[in-house]
Amino acid sequence: MNEFRHLEWGVTIAAAQTEGAHDKDGKGPSIWDTFTQKSRKIKDGSDIKEATDFYHRFKEDIDLTIDIGLKIFRFSISWPRILPEGTGKINQKGIEFYNQVIDYCLLVGVEPWITTYHWDLPQKLEDKGGWTNREIIDWYKEYVQVLRDHFADRVKNWILINEGIVCLGGGYFLGVHAPGRRGIRNFVSSTHHLLLAQAIGFKELKKKNELRVGTAISCTKIEPYRNTSADRKAANRIDTLMNRLFIEPHLGLGYPDDDLPILKRISRYYKIGDIEALKTDFDFWGIQTYTREVIKAAWYIPYMGALPIKPKKRKIPVSIMGWETYSQGTQYFLERFSAYDPEKPLWLSECGMALSEKEDDQARIEYYQNVIEGMKLVLKKGVNLKGILLWTLLDNFEWAEGFVPKFGIISLNRKTMQRKMKKSAFWLKKYLSNIKL
Repeated sequence: MNEFRHLEWGVTIAAAQTEGAHDKDGKGPSIWDTFTQKSRKIKDGSDIKEATDFYHRFKEDIDLTIDIGLKIFRFSISWPRILPEGTGKINQKGIEFYNQVIDYCLLVGVEPWITTYHWDLPQKLEDKGGWTNREIIDWYKEYVQVLRDHFADRVKNWILINEGIVCLGGGYFLGVHAPGRRGIRNFVSSTHHLLLAQAIGFKELKKKNELRVGTAISCTKIEPYRNTSADRKAANRIDTLMNRLFIEPHLGLGYPDDDLPILKRISRYYKIGDIEALKTDFDFWGIQTYTREVIKAAWYIPYMGALPIKPKKRKIPVSIMGWETYSQGTQYFLERFSAYDPEKPLWLSECGMALSEKEDDQARIEYYQNVIEGMKLVLKKGVNLKGILLWTLLDNFEWAEGFVPKFGIISLNRKTMQRKMKKSAFWLKKYLSNIKL
């Protein structure tokens, strides 16, 4: 299939999950540094002081990427490594580090992609309210300007904010992620500010006309538990939250508050011109999906009136994360987002499977084989799919789950920091080499 040969393949990593060197060379603390050291919400009690030590071993990891045959290396920038106070004085050591990463990618023939924000907000900004403070729009704008001015000469593909619904849902609504804040007021205010910030970040990067700038959207397949009106409505409310809230305002459709009335509270944070300012014609959309949720109506659940039915009750196997691994979601969401705009370039900018230390890596191979079959089908249907970026290269720190889940195609010995390719890495290397034949 000629179209399939033209797809681009790469990998995605994130700063807080990999870099380590948490206070080295002038880096300031992030909310995840604080959260892992002070909260008791990390499953294995781990922190990110060392993580996978990407800060010192980035060349090794990039070499592994190219050895496997992957041609894109998507990494995120640590905001507090660049601006330790969140704004103001630039940390030149931070600039130098990312210059080294970018230059090494280009040297060995891997295309660097930058994610500007993958959840590690400077603690100094969180102390001022973080995403609930409207001033963060200007703070983020300044940060993006710094990145553009230092890196846009060599990096042409940018993702602004990674998975807004997970970042804010976990960190500002449920309190299970950093900074550990809870409540609907925190969630709706931070949502409005994050989307406005992303829209402004897009405009700042596009001042360099040659840049391609997109966003990465977390998508979760939602289905009703029973074919009843109550369950269908409950599922629709959850679907609106998970799969529409962080894209439709950018499309000029406004907030989808008819289907999820609690979102009407966002209007309390509007200023004149905000809704128009949200409209953003991204150069591409990154689709990221892992799991499926089956929903039943539950009047006693605040705001949502909905409750997920656990996979075990549905007699569905779960991953070490407790999720249903749902490879079919990649095809579903590529087609669904293509319906918004058939011409819009789409990327699978993250997808992957969590396994435990003891589980057979063959399951990951089968997962990616299923994803590939879905990609072939959407290409036949004319979906403008450009490529896939795997989550992830190495087994790393998985937020509140710590180091328990293993998403990597390369294993990590945390005592020695030794990297070792898994069966899935060898399979992928062979697969990619055959595509080129």
